[in-house]
Amino acid sequence: MKHEISGNNVITNVNENKLKLSEKISYGVGDLASNVMWGLVGSFLLYFYTDVVLIPAAATATLFLLARVLDAFIDPVIGNFVDRTNSKYGRTRPFILFGIIPFCIMFILTFTTFDLSDTGKLIYAYVTYIIVGILYSVVNIPYGALMPLITRNTEEKAQLSSFRMLGMAIGNIFVSACSMALVNMLGKGNQRTGFLLTSMLFAVVGLVCFMVVCFNCKERYLEKHVENQTKTKASETYKNALKNTPWVVSITFAFFMFIRIAAVVAITIYFCMYVLKNPGMIPVLLPLLYVSVFITAPLTPMFIKKFGHRKANIIGLVIYIVAFCIMPFFVSNMVVFISIYFIGNVFGGIGTGSIFGMIADSVDYNEWKYGKRTEGTLYAGYSFATKVGMAVGGAAVGYVLAFTGYNATNVTASAESGINFLYYAVPIVCSVIQIIAIAFYKLDALHPQIIKELAEKNQATEN
Repeated sequence: MKHEISGNNVITNVNENKLKLSEKISYGVGDLASNVMWGLVGSFLLYFYTDVVLIPAAATATLFLLARVLDAFIDPVIGNFVDRTNSKYGRTRPFILFGIIPFCIMFILTFTTFDLSDTGKLIYAYVTYIIVGILYSVVNIPYGALMPLITRNTEEKAQLSSFRMLGMAIGNIFVSACSMALVNMLGKGNQRTGFLLTSMLFAVVGLVCFMVVCFNCKERYLEKHVENQTKTKASETYKNALKNTPWVVSITFAFFMFIRIAAVVAITIYFCMYVLKNPGMIPVLLPLLYVSVFITAPLTPMFIKKFGHRKANIIGLVIYIVAFCIMPFFVSNMVVFISIYFIGNVFGGIGTGSIFGMIADSVDYNEWKYGKRTEGTLYAGYSFATKVGMAVGGAAVGYVLAFTGYNATNVTASAESGINFLYYAVPIVCSVIQIIAIAFYKLDALHPQIIKELAEKNQATEN
């Protein structure tokens, strides 16, 4: 028997757990799209603002922090809309289908420059940066909430997470390795024009990829007759989420993971230019950050199957911390430095795939504990952690640059020291906090029993 969606009815057979390879690939393509587009924002918008638009570093840091925090509070609202959606297109797919084009347009406008005063530039940056973040949520929260609707099987979730990691890696490698080359080639030396045309190219890629997700991924685990069910109050949904311990642990873990990622990505450009004195290392270190995911992606499901989410992440983060602790001693030997950096990121990246399964499992826990899946709201928490974490990481870099007196036209020794300290300190501190958070994740042993009881409950309902 197959899982089918007919109108608002869902026929489920929980014994059918295997997904087609084409659907797994299609789901992973969504993360490729997200990371091609948002990767340009996350990796190069700080540089675009400070060195192309010429907005001061301190003002840019404040912009990043305030805009993302403000935007992040919109995410639970979007998640709640997803939970209450019941259409002929499904629950999550309408948001992707009708949200991707506005997102692409605003993404292009974010990298569009006009001849404005300094105040005008800052206002334009605030408006475009906030709106593009909201539209990103309109597309990406439903995309993330789609996973627990596709399957409840833990191993299949790990496989979907693995394909997401591959999509993320391909997207980020492409962005980090090719963005500046495309900016220079398309702009013919004019970075303003180059960033605009590059953003247009990336927007087309994102549009095509999300269309693949919409048409190839199926929602299987919707509640039956959603329109006849009593609507849960938003306040009750949020209250239950905060009592969902595995979810709270997962969000805390993700928050510090993205502070770490954002800080490393943002500071790497400056680290290569002003500490290593070798701008040629930018297209080496940044792509390697994502090339490592190609090793991590197949490694993660095996680690999770053997150790569970909690132990797998602790092992990976300990190795990552050790790597970053010894890297400063090998700056003079780039071969050893890069090798340690790569190995550290292979194991440190386990969390980037594991977190998707952790959030999806917390959806099952929510249904088991409170009788409601609320995929949209729970995944919105992950999006919140992503955005605020990225904002804090990016802002930390901007504030340290400003504090040390960074000026693109005159980089002082104090600024170089601040960049060097930040490059190592933030990843280590954030990883330690991640270990503390994940230590409280207790769902690994309980989840099989949860799935069994939910299956029995669904079977009883069908009969």
